[in-house]
Amino acid sequence: MAKRVTSFDVAKRAGVSRSVVSAVLNGTQGIGVSAEKRTAVLDAIRELNYQVDAQARGMKTGRSQCLAAYGNVSNPLFLQVLEGMQEVCAANGYHLLLYASGPLTEQKGLLDLYLQRRIDGIVALDRPHNISEEWVALINQHNMPYVSVEGYPDHNRIASVLMDYGDSIRRALDYLWEQTGLPPAYLEMFHEHVPLGWGDRERNQTYLQWCEDKGLQPQVYAAADGPWEMRSDYWKQWIQERTTPFAILSNWSRGAVYICRAAQLQGIQIGVDIHVMAADNTERINQHLFPAITSIEIPYREMGRLAALRLLEYIDGQRTYEDKSTISVSSQLVVRQSVGS
Repeated sequence: MAKRVTSFDVAKRAGVSRSVVSAVLNGTQGIGVSAEKRTAVLDAIRELNYQVDAQARGMKTGRSQCLAAYGNVSNPLFLQVLEGMQEVCAANGYHLLLYASGPLTEQKGLLDLYLQRRIDGIVALDRPHNISEEWVALINQHNMPYVSVEGYPDHNRIASVLMDYGDSIRRALDYLWEQTGLPPAYLEMFHEHVPLGWGDRERNQTYLQWCEDKGLQPQVYAAADGPWEMRSDYWKQWIQERTTPFAILSNWSRGAVYICRAAQLQGIQIGVDIHVMAADNTERINQHLFPAITSIEIPYREMGRLAALRLLEYIDGQRTYEDKSTISVSSQLVVRQSVGS
């Protein structure tokens, strides 16, 4: 086996001390390194193909240069959060550890990884209704950098990245009203036996308040989610019971898709007879349909990016651990074909 190149070899080739090599590699404060010596060290690193010993660096700095992402990998929202985290990690010399939630993993395992210095912090896509005060206490007891995406709203001991769902619904309703002149109805999709999260509660309350402000009678329809193959008759019947022209905003993109599919099967024109809008595009399908669905886009990728940046602020000491302020993001209105004028 070839002898492994060490920092001693780099120092010898560059004609400097090992402390200078360390200062160049780690940005050590208090050790002045001239431009000439820095160039010599970097040249020696390239010539010798020197690789930093991550384990040794971790023992010295107390950092693993690794962030953990915790969530359900079958959830398209989580995959978008991962995209944003990966962007930040790649730009800052960090690795990303995927710690999937599920029956074979426990959330407390993340704490073990942190205490073992295998990760430096955690971004989690938390379910808003699953608030664990025991977990919050453990995070704060060990000063573990932790940022929740969409979880722990209004909780002053957890930093969260949250979107203003109320504002997104007001923008959607204003657009529907201005474009069609029709009083928008609201479709609230839900999973059976699962309570609605705080975001959907915000959407519902905002719709009711918007109608009151406009002097309109609210029209709220609730529908359980389920595969099209099992629910197609329901949606066909639902369309038949509506009087056209009709405008409706669905809390989930899937609801808008089901309405469009059922309408087109019965010869009802989307964007003419029925104006349909989605309050999200989490499955990234709205733009691929025909007609394409106008929607409010929730920037989960940006939420993951901002969450990772907040972690790095905690880790680098740029932000105090006690600062658990909320990180707010805004939605984007994307106009497509499913709403006419």
